[in-house]
Amino acid sequence: MRKYFFQKRGVSPLIATVLLVSFAIALGAVVMNWGRNIDLSNPDDKCSGVEIKVRKTNHEVCFGGSGDKAHINFILDNTGTVNIEGLGIWIVGTKGTKFNDFNNLKIKKGELLDIKDNSIPYDFDVYGGIKQVQFIPKIKIQDAIDICPKNAIKAEKIDVC
Repeated sequence: MRKYFFQKRGVSPLIATVLLVSFAIALGAVVMNWGRNIDLSNPDDKCSGVEIKVRKTNHEVCFGGSGDKAHINFILDNTGTVNIEGLGIWIVGTKGTKFNDFNNLKIKKGELLDIKDNSIPYDFDVYGGIKQVQFIPKIKIQDAIDICPKNAIKAEKIDVC
């Protein structure tokens, strides 16, 4: 009886490796199919309905004036499902960056914000030529205004008005 037990042949290492790899691939495929159906959005994300777009004409953002008396103009479209209660505007220049914080720039859902005056100042002497403008939306939750940095948009097509 003992002699028979030691003479039994097992699965060769090559076949065992092929079976193990096949099992791992099949298990990976099952996990990938489950992962495809998972929704990673946070249901408590207060900024989930925020979406703004820059209206493009010949440019996304334009500037007027010169030196320390310059300003920028733009048109933003609120395509989200909530009202925008303010904007942070981050202007990246060749010499430095400038951040403007505006709680008075409001955009109702489905409407436009058309800035065609000198209400958004910029100083070419301090910050240099404009390379990029980033718009960071703000929303009101209860009585506080919160920023939505993940919903920010960048404008890089900048020209003279």
